[in-house]
This record gives sequence, structure tokens and C-alpha cells, in this order.
Amino acid sequence: MVVEGRAVQLAIWDTAGQERFRALTPSYYRAAQGVVLVYDVTRKETFTGLGGWLNELEMYTNSNTVKMLVGNKIDKLDREVERNEGLQLARKHSLLFIETSAKTQDGVQCAFEELVIKILQTPGLGDESTGKKGVQLMESSAQQNKKGLCGAYCALI
Repeated sequence: MVVEGRAVQLAIWDTAGQERFRALTPSYYRAAQGVVLVYDVTRKETFTGLGGWLNELEMYTNSNTVKMLVGNKIDKLDREVERNEGLQLARKHSLLFIETSAKTQDGVQCAFEELVIKILQTPGLGDESTGKKGVQLMESSAQQNKKGLCGAYCALI
């Protein structure tokens, strides 16, 4: 993707919070420039279960690693976690925060853009000398034509 006129490549590891990946996550954290924790706004237990993941982040990530909290499924009406709850948790742990809908794509592109911007702004993280290799993500032409996608959802702290 291109962020602030700079082409970047992202390598994204998605463990989906599954226990079978729990033993591998420390090795992912060590080299991570950014980490995204996602919870389902319609399932309170996914929000309350973030404590263990936050402890792991504190234990295994570099202090410069950019961390983001994402509340997903905002397209659904049966919300159990209010936006303010997510924002408070993010502030408490110094995390970027955004709410998204993977189904409608609201806020998803913005989340990745803001994560990358913060990584590029953090000394030592955005260096090209890191030699990171990854998968290049491209926006679909339909997504490129959507202007102002981030406007209502980028409440980052």
C-alpha cells in the first residue's frame, strides 16, 4: 500500500486468538513493528479476554512496537461493548484505537494506514534497513474510488 507517498509492504500474521497458536505468538511479537488486537463489539467476552493478550504484548514486544486496538463488527445492531469502553482500554494501555466493520469494510483501510503512519513516525521502526519482506497489499479499484472512508472511524489516540 502507499501511505503518505511511500510504498510499504505489510506482512500480516493472523492468529485469530486461537489457543493452538499461543505458543508461537512470542516469536511473532519479537520482530513485530506493529500489533493489532481485535475484539468483537457484539461479544463482551472477546473484549474482557484482551487482558491476557495485553500482558503478552507487554512481555514480548519492543517498547517502540506500535499497538492498536480494534473493535470490529460495528455493522451489527446487537452491540455489547460500547465505543467508549474500547477507547478507555486503549488509553489505559497507550494503544491506537479504531472501530471497524470487516463486512462493510468501514474503517479497515484506515486502521492499516494509521498503523503504518505511526510505525513510519517511530524512530527505528520504519527504517528500510530492517530488511523486512512481506506481501504487498493493493486496494481494489472500488476501494480506491471511495473517498473519505476514514472520516467517521479514525478516532485514534
